[in-house]
Amino acid sequence: QVYDLTEFMHQHPGGWEFIYLAAGKDITQVFKSYHDQAQHQVLRKYQIGLLAGQDIPSFPPEDEFSLTLKKRVDDYFRSSKIDRRHSPFAYVRCLLTILAMCSIYWAQWTTFSSTTLMFYVLSIAHGVVLAQYSFAALHDGSHGAIGHSPVLWRLLAMGHDFTNGCSSTLWAYQHVMSHHIFTNVEGFDSDIDTSDMEFYRIKHSQKYSAIYKFQSLYSPILYLFLGISVRIGDVCNLYRGVSRRGPLKVNPFTASQNMIFWGGKLFFLMTRIVLPLYWGILPVRVYFFSCTWSIIVTMIFQATHVVDSVAFPQVNPQTGNIDVDWARLQVETAQDFSHDKPLMTFLSGSLNYQVVHHLFPSVAQEHLPAIAKIVRQTAQEYDIKYEIKESLWSAIGGHIGLLRMLGTPPIGSH
Repeated sequence: QVYDLTEFMHQHPGGWEFIYLAAGKDITQVFKSYHDQAQHQVLRKYQIGLLAGQDIPSFPPEDEFSLTLKKRVDDYFRSSKIDRRHSPFAYVRCLLTILAMCSIYWAQWTTFSSTTLMFYVLSIAHGVVLAQYSFAALHDGSHGAIGHSPVLWRLLAMGHDFTNGCSSTLWAYQHVMSHHIFTNVEGFDSDIDTSDMEFYRIKHSQKYSAIYKFQSLYSPILYLFLGISVRIGDVCNLYRGVSRRGPLKVNPFTASQNMIFWGGKLFFLMTRIVLPLYWGILPVRVYFFSCTWSIIVTMIFQATHVVDSVAFPQVNPQTGNIDVDWARLQVETAQDFSHDKPLMTFLSGSLNYQVVHHLFPSVAQEHLPAIAKIVRQTAQEYDIKYEIKESLWSAIGGHIGLLRMLGTPPIGSH
């Protein structure tokens, strides 16, 4: 079905921006993962016709596993009288993270960093705290998984623009509208989109190069430069009139999105380059925070999806669709780690419960451990592989293992 939500957009309880991000796209699975049957009734009022043809794959109807899991999770929240988005702890965490970022930034230019060693220690600490902001504020805000205020969600997300110099709008397109729908599906998941000259090989379809024999050694080093790559890439793409984020179509930026984008870039440039230079500090010293943030964020995300123990589903060449139910695909294309380990759950923003988050993206992170037990039991009943690693290191080992496997010359290559 095709819907015209122009009139409804500014009445949407989740805010207008989610509607705008979704404009012109098939968001069937996103809609189902955020709404219940009552919202389906509201949506029907705005149907204007049927889609003629398709340019992206569709999924089969929900299977018994998906329906059973949804019912059990809904029953859990109902019987426990818990608001799935409510999390007092999350508000406190976001506030403390913001205060820590500001305090450490200030400390870098005071007597607290009078020695070179202390400056680098503070710079690394800044990167660690910034990663916490990404896992908590940015991530939860982009999913509407903290409270019920679209204004709060947007404020938390746009903090990514100003504190890290990376576009929260382009992140939302890539993460929410691409990765969360077509997880690990080549050609449709922006997170695994690769170029012809990619520095690493993470898919069998990529052409092999002799340099990949060493990718398990050099890739983690290159991950240190993710932040710089994203910041420059954002500007280059927008300057060229970007219309895609990997395989995903990006709608033209609104005036407010442009203001946040360029305002964030300018603020970041002033606070991370111009002011340090004015105070006689080389940017390379400051950029230790960026390298720290980059390696933490990259390793967490790579260790949950780009690993040797999960599936990389293919589109059926005959039908152009995906043969696996969406919920089942979410379980099979991700791995969890460090269950029942509160410290790792805190440090990773509950992303160690990656499978659970993908199935229920609007649920506040503090509720994910409880839901994981339901997901695990239901997956066992339906004979679905639910991969859980004992630790972050073993999860990262799965990523290194994939790099080694795909770095090995294919049979018959020279």
